[in-house]
Amino acid sequence: MPRCIGSKPDGSHCTRIVAGSSSYCYAHDPNRAEERRRHAKRGGRGKLTEPMKELRGLKKQLEDLAEEVLEGRRDKGVAVVVNQILNTRARLIELERKLKETEELEERIEALEATEQRGGTRSWGSA
Repeated sequence: MPRCIGSKPDGSHCTRIVAGSSSYCYAHDPNRAEERRRHAKRGGRGKLTEPMKELRGLKKQLEDLAEEVLEGRRDKGVAVVVNQILNTRARLIELERKLKETEELEERIEALEATEQRGGTRSWGSA
């Protein structure tokens, strides 16, 4: 059975079996690099992103603040101000997420428009 001619990150030869007339497996095929990039990007959505880490931190701070107020270790007036600050930080994180999402959508639209201008076809509808 034919094997991939690509190399692993450690420099050793890839041992995957290739299909048909291809010399490369999916992971090493240069013609599928863009497809791998898209899949990796999609797969990365499950990872803990920086905004998610920040939100977890904010949640922990709010839990600690509530506990301190309930136990009488934190002044209620101070707690109200801290809560407002944490709320503002949460809104900024959400705004950052929306801006990033918008930028990604703009990039995707530009790529689709560039493909269309080169005479490519669209699978998502007719013009």
